[in-house]
Amino acid sequence: MKLYLKLGAMVAVLIILLTVWVPNIIVDRALAKGDESTIGGISVKGLEDGDIENALHEAINTWQDAPVSVEGANITISLDPKLFVFDVESSMVEYHSLTDKSWFAFWEQGQAVHIPLHVVVDSQVKKQLEATGVWEVEATLNAIITQISNLKSHTITATVADTHVIEAERLALSIEKIPTNAIGVDKLTNIINESIILPDVPFSFLTAIEEKYDEANIEAINFVASMLYNAALQTDYEISERHSQEEKTNYLQQGLDARINRTLDKDLQFVNRSDKSNKLKLTVEGDSLKVELLAQKKEKDISVRVSKDKIIQPRVIIRYSKDLPLGSEEVLQKGQEGVRVEVYRSILENGNTSEELVSRDYYPPVNKIIVRSSRQPVVSEKSSENSDSSDPDLQMDLDGDGLPDTQSENKESGNNAPETNTSKDPNDPETVYGYYDKGGNFIQTSP
Repeated sequence: MKLYLKLGAMVAVLIILLTVWVPNIIVDRALAKGDESTIGGISVKGLEDGDIENALHEAINTWQDAPVSVEGANITISLDPKLFVFDVESSMVEYHSLTDKSWFAFWEQGQAVHIPLHVVVDSQVKKQLEATGVWEVEATLNAIITQISNLKSHTITATVADTHVIEAERLALSIEKIPTNAIGVDKLTNIINESIILPDVPFSFLTAIEEKYDEANIEAINFVASMLYNAALQTDYEISERHSQEEKTNYLQQGLDARINRTLDKDLQFVNRSDKSNKLKLTVEGDSLKVELLAQKKEKDISVRVSKDKIIQPRVIIRYSKDLPLGSEEVLQKGQEGVRVEVYRSILENGNTSEELVSRDYYPPVNKIIVRSSRQPVVSEKSSENSDSSDPDLQMDLDGDGLPDTQSENKESGNNAPETNTSKDPNDPETVYGYYDKGGNFIQTSP
């Protein structure tokens, strides 16, 4: 009997010891394991549950201060970090399920665990990925979740699908000879080539060439921008920003050019308002640049019309110089007529045609500058007295205009205006002298 009592007492003492000792072992094992474990890339070394949650929330808030950038196939989209909802509570449950052990398994060696945060992704993210038209949506979404659930970099590389599917048909084509003074066209071409024009996402020329802006001169920049603008006009893209060069170029009609100025924030921007992505293709062929806009299917026929509203004749400016020989003159600057042009775009869809005014530009005339000799012939006093209209040599009509030659010369010197357009065709633009003020009003002047 006494033996049973002793055994019972020993069992009771053992139970008490296990109750006190085993939990301590479990805690020690868990802490040893927690020293190496992470949740969402955040170390949980020596932290209790409350401290772990606070550390995770703080890290998440810091991470959400910057947008998520997804890049691929010359496309970059920005995702609002608030579209990703982090479930800290579920993450803690998973952590405990992997680290907590029963009291009777206290002798097992603890293992470090590294688990990602649980993330709920808003459906808007998938829609933005699908809108690119050239990304593998599910693969890209998985890459985003993997990176975000571990609070890693905000820049993610998309999985690019085969983009040849959107090269089936050509929407626009522009081919022009590269100006001889344009330097860096090849560098601009390489960075823009195969850019994807996403639906409802503005394309900015300055943004597209930002890395190569300083590697090309302004002639090359304006030339490539003009080529892109000319191609965009052949589609139904919305032209949201474009600036005229205000002078005639040697590669495109007036009204089809574009001017870029980073200092003055003058950009070329257009928007693809369709629901399909398009592709830009730029290639240098010999001494020419070819720009194409490609799509999976061409649904509209579009034509561009340039109309000259007014032709403004240049004025002739006469200057005098004693450095020229007597009776001679030189053309210091050739004159060039000014013009106001209007650009119209016609869209044929489902048998219906609509026309819209895209732009109205004014290209001022370049005045003709002539330098004449200011030297006068040396005339004796006697010759001067006899030099009147009675001299038969002065009455000769050698040029056959019906007037004495001396009067013809005086008439010519008093009229500095160039020949004007005498066409009577009612479709021809009006030929006038004048200029446009800042309000777009035409101010007519006399020759």
